[in-house]
Amino acid sequence: MELIGDLVRKTGESSLLAIEAAKASRGLDIGKDSGLFRVPKVVSFDAEAGRLDFECLSGLLTLLDLAVHRDRRLTGLLEKAGRALAAVHEKLTLPETMKYTLPSQWLGPSEQNVFIHGDFACINVCYHERSDELVIVDWSAAPLVGRTPTFGSRYFDILMFISSLFHGAPCREVLSWDAPGMSRAFLGGYRSASPNITLSGMKDLARLICRLQRKNLWQLARQKRPLPAAGYICCQMLMNARLCSFLRNCEL
Repeated sequence: MELIGDLVRKTGESSLLAIEAAKASRGLDIGKDSGLFRVPKVVSFDAEAGRLDFECLSGLLTLLDLAVHRDRRLTGLLEKAGRALAAVHEKLTLPETMKYTLPSQWLGPSEQNVFIHGDFACINVCYHERSDELVIVDWSAAPLVGRTPTFGSRYFDILMFISSLFHGAPCREVLSWDAPGMSRAFLGGYRSASPNITLSGMKDLARLICRLQRKNLWQLARQKRPLPAAGYICCQMLMNARLCSFLRNCEL
C-alpha cells in the first residue's frame, strides 16, 4: 500500500483486488445507509495492472492509537464499531462468484454464516477527527487465513477484533492493558444492534482464534532479531493467555 498524491494505492493479484473493491464499495453503501461508519471510496480499479486506488482520508487515527493514548472517546467508538460490524454482517452481499468460505471449522449453523469483512481489527477501524466519523478500511481478508475467504461464521470477525485488542497491547502495558473492558464495550454494541443473534456460540470457537494467533505470533517473531523476538513472544503469549481466559469466562 502506498500514498500517491490524494490516493491510497494497493497493488497485487487482480482477483483479490476485485473482491476487495466489491466489498469496499458495498461497505460504503452500508455505512451511508446505517449512518454508523464511512468507507474510503474506490476511485479506480485496473485489473490488468493489478492496481486499486482509494480516496485518501487524511488524519485517520486507528482505535488502537486511541487506546494507547487512553482517549476518552474510545469506549463510545468501540460500542459504535460493534454496531457497525453488525450492520455489515446483516447487509453485506457479494456475487456468488466471489463467495469463498473460511475453513470448515469456522462455519456454523446458517444464522451464524455471513459475508465477512475478513480483517476487522482495531488497526483497520479508525476515527476521522475532522468529520467525527468511524472509518473502516482494508476489506481484504486477513493474511492468516489466506486473504481469499469472504464468507463464514460471524464469530470470525468478532473474534478477530477482540483478539486485536489484546494483541495490540504495548509491551510495557501488558499487565494493565484493559483489553477485557474494551472488548465488552465492542460486544455490547454488537448485541444492541443484533438482539436476535445469540453470541453464546462464540465460546466454542475461542480455542480456534487462540491457536491461530499463537501460530501467527511465532511467524512474526521469526522475522525479528533474537533478543527483540524473545521479548515480543513473552509479551504476546501473556496477552494470548489473557485473551483465552477472557473468551472462556466472559458473559455473553
